[in-house]
Amino acid sequence: MSLEANASPIQVLLVEDDEDDFILTRDCLRSIGPRRVVLEWVANCEQALAALESGRHDVCLLDYRLGSMTGLELLQRARQRGWHGPFILLTGQEDDTIDHQAEEAGADDFLQKSQLTPTLLGRSIRYALKHARTVQALRGSQESFRELIERLPDGVSVQEGDHLIYANPALVTLLGCSSREELVGQSITALGEKFLQPEAWVELQHDISESLRSGCPIPPRENRVLREAGGHSLVEITQVPMMFDGKPCLLWCVRDLTERRQLQARLLRADRMASLGVLAAGVAHEINNPLAYVISNLDHLETSVLPRAELSEGSRREARELLSDTRQGAVRVSDIVRQLKMFSRVDEDARPESVDVHRVLEMSIGMAMNELKHRARLVRDYGEPLAVEAQEGRLGQVFLNLLVNAAHAIPEGHVERNEIRVVTRAQGSEVLIEVHDTGAGIPEDNLERVFEPFFTTKPIGVGTGLGLSICHGIVTSFGGRMGVESRVGKGSVFHVTLKAAAAARPAEPPRTPVKVAAPRRCRILVVDDEPMIGMAIRRTFQRDHEVVTLTSAREACERLTGGECFDLILCDVMMPEMSGVELHQELSRHSPELAERMVFMTGGAFTPKARTFLSQVKNRRIDKPFSSQDLRSLVDPAPDAGTGSHSGGVL
Repeated sequence: MSLEANASPIQVLLVEDDEDDFILTRDCLRSIGPRRVVLEWVANCEQALAALESGRHDVCLLDYRLGSMTGLELLQRARQRGWHGPFILLTGQEDDTIDHQAEEAGADDFLQKSQLTPTLLGRSIRYALKHARTVQALRGSQESFRELIERLPDGVSVQEGDHLIYANPALVTLLGCSSREELVGQSITALGEKFLQPEAWVELQHDISESLRSGCPIPPRENRVLREAGGHSLVEITQVPMMFDGKPCLLWCVRDLTERRQLQARLLRADRMASLGVLAAGVAHEINNPLAYVISNLDHLETSVLPRAELSEGSRREARELLSDTRQGAVRVSDIVRQLKMFSRVDEDARPESVDVHRVLEMSIGMAMNELKHRARLVRDYGEPLAVEAQEGRLGQVFLNLLVNAAHAIPEGHVERNEIRVVTRAQGSEVLIEVHDTGAGIPEDNLERVFEPFFTTKPIGVGTGLGLSICHGIVTSFGGRMGVESRVGKGSVFHVTLKAAAAARPAEPPRTPVKVAAPRRCRILVVDDEPMIGMAIRRTFQRDHEVVTLTSAREACERLTGGECFDLILCDVMMPEMSGVELHQELSRHSPELAERMVFMTGGAFTPKARTFLSQVKNRRIDKPFSSQDLRSLVDPAPDAGTGSHSGGVL
């Protein structure tokens, strides 16, 4: 069996007692291809054993927790009843102990449901089926043993006495040897000392002695093997006593875990990036709410309260200076929040669009400045305004990573001697972005490997070796290129080349304002679950307009659909119970004229539904934090209001 389009469908048995997890697994299998997989679902162990005894299934996917019995116990019972097909264990938790138990019990793979994707599941099934076919053939015929292990993807060797008498091509490739003659005939001691680190070889020697004494296989052990040409690979080593050509020998199986670990690391990083994006959006939203009424109240204090206060000129001047300093601090917080919001908008599936290069660079510099300022002077060598085809959040990740890497290449102190230079240039139909540093540089031997996953020149425990690999993947996904030049002791230059775009995406699409005939005293409704925001807006408008504040969109909906009328409705987008989006939808059905008078207040943390809605609706939007002037612009008429034109405001 295989997952190829022209192969017979794979018969899969899923043992799962949770319907939601069944749907998750079913959808992953459907994504592989509806004609390639036939799925049968059972919910308990007795049904599973009966189904397996029928012999019609190629592979079994089973949950780790199945009521009173675990998936491992079911696996053992099925083996005892004679079913030798492949098992893939599914679990809802990350547990190295369960992973180890699954391997000892004979499961072919161990997958976490939270990281389950069609690619990962399809690859696991392919490997399980391939491995199952190999085991079945080995069990059926000793004569075909050599041919089979010659084709195995895992490295296999046979030890007789203290010498290796056989090695398959996969092992030769795995160890980086040019031919099997470099291995066959060599003593196990010499090979162990050559391809394993000293402490790992000492432990393996102990296992060999115990295996020879007891006649039992060595349990699977993970090690790093040193390759002939340099570098290393993470492998799983298993040893089994057996007969080979009629003689007692030891069979060694060496499985390369590099690809599996890389995939797991990418999935884990993707999950963490998604979590960080949600966290960043949530933090930005929570900061923007109090920041909105802080800035609005500062404006009100300066423009309305302070002029009426009975203060000496010196005290009044001091108060204005304090207000100015406080406002500057609030604006700095607002800038930081705006940077967080940009990095929270990372959508892997979004299509590239026109992005302002200098805007994204400035956001990234703001995020990295704490790392930069203690190590080097930052120099901006920007060309003309540039736009590229990319995604703003993901491009920001690339720039941020390059800036932080440049900073880490330079030791702290001596800022005046070091420089990090950011260069942008147009090159025909492309845009070049470079990050120069005067750091330690990269040895020439390592330059070709800097974009490889897990390769790092940083000390153990400091870097994962994934940053540049992920940056390279992001840039190439945009149709761009990434390169590096470096000299030890002189510094490095990282190049990013992207397709030029016609123009940068506007920060916000134009909104169609609602117009009335002439300026007048208005009724304004404010709907926000943060009471302090309503109070701040009330202070701004209360001298000239009637203001009603509510903290519940549901209550607002009841009043508006019940016949109460307002000239302007300021409404938060994200609220519990009923959102601003849902309020607009209700009003559009019952009172379309009121729906047109809504202006949305946003602090970020949008759901995909809210983001799509805001991109399509014609109503205006005001971002938190906002100033009193921003609010007044919504109701103040344009200078030529007397002629009936009101394009400067909503009312």
